[in-house]
Amino acid sequence: MYSKTEEKIAVVGAGIVGICCACYLQRSGFRVTLIDRGEPAMQTSFGNAGGISPGSVSPIGMPGMWKHIPGWLLDDTGPLYIKSSYLIKALPWLTRFLLESRSARVADISKALASLNGPCFEALQPLVDDAGASHMIKRSGQLFVYRSRKHMEKDALTHQLRDESGARLEYLDASQIRDLEPALAPIFESGYLMPDNGHCEDPYGMARALVRLFLERGGKFQKAEVNEFGFGPNGVTCVKTSAGDLQTDHAVVCAGIWSKSICAKLGWKIPLESHRGYHVTLENPGASLNHMCFPVEDKFAITPMSMGIRIAGTVELAGVDAPPNYARAQALLRMGKKLLPGLRTERVTQWMGHRPCFPDSLPVIDRCPNHKGIFFAFGHGHQGLLGASQTGKVVDELIRGVPPSMDLKPFSIERF
Repeated sequence: MYSKTEEKIAVVGAGIVGICCACYLQRSGFRVTLIDRGEPAMQTSFGNAGGISPGSVSPIGMPGMWKHIPGWLLDDTGPLYIKSSYLIKALPWLTRFLLESRSARVADISKALASLNGPCFEALQPLVDDAGASHMIKRSGQLFVYRSRKHMEKDALTHQLRDESGARLEYLDASQIRDLEPALAPIFESGYLMPDNGHCEDPYGMARALVRLFLERGGKFQKAEVNEFGFGPNGVTCVKTSAGDLQTDHAVVCAGIWSKSICAKLGWKIPLESHRGYHVTLENPGASLNHMCFPVEDKFAITPMSMGIRIAGTVELAGVDAPPNYARAQALLRMGKKLLPGLRTERVTQWMGHRPCFPDSLPVIDRCPNHKGIFFAFGHGHQGLLGASQTGKVVDELIRGVPPSMDLKPFSIERF
């Protein structure tokens, strides 16, 4: 930890990205206040799938994906669904998403993701060690399974990107998959293990542990709505909230999907879209898994957690204000029962959250070019838990004025 300073920093957004930023800044001696209109970690950080994977280097949009979209759109419980009343609003984002899915762009995006996600365990470890939460991190690998070898071979580009990033893949046949995960239905012909990946067995519990330590060390939490910022000749001076003005020397915007409206007030129009994701969590599931599992053709994850088994994933474009369509959660449950024949479903909870996604699958991690003292750290999409710790580390480096530990050019807000 560095020596204490009188400089004040306001971190807007108390999801896992904001929490990690606050913790790293506090470790550097800054006086930090977390601000959120709700309780910490109660949005997407509460219900994510828990994956922590340094080998996660493939963007959401991949070459050829456009061929599958029409079929997906006809099924409101499929892996990608756009609510009909939202289609016109979503078209500009979708158009850019498809452009970013070209082969030439995918290679560059993958390199940027590797720089952010590759050091995820190393960046997270000091935070969870301090908070007494290291037992929640399981570095047991992730298992990717396919019903047919043909489908796995079609994912050759994904495997190539992972190989190029240095990630380890151990290819498996049907019998090896059954040896690793006997609870899975015997329907998978091929797959691979990524032994250096892992998961968090309680994402909300870990986030809360980090917040508790942050508060114990003198950090503050303000439950309030952020309206705008105040500025003086030297940059930001305060955050104007529903609870009053909070004086500050710097501010970090980490408000997930709600960062879009905050950025608009700062003069930035950004293509940030909510990928509404669903989960079902089964307590006392009657089946156990040794790894976080991805039945790749079904586009979701099955994660063993301290509270049971969580089945999470898929994408719904319907905006922030539309009510949840829990038929999508029930579809996950039905598929889960097919893949885990012994699954007990007497005690099930369901959830929907907003994953803030840019068309190129990269977050914004940057200084605000037109307002001194404002910094951005949002838009991590499906990888908020994964990218949060390295993001917190590099935001701290930016504010301290030391060379950042990764190239931030791909994450600039000016790329749009």
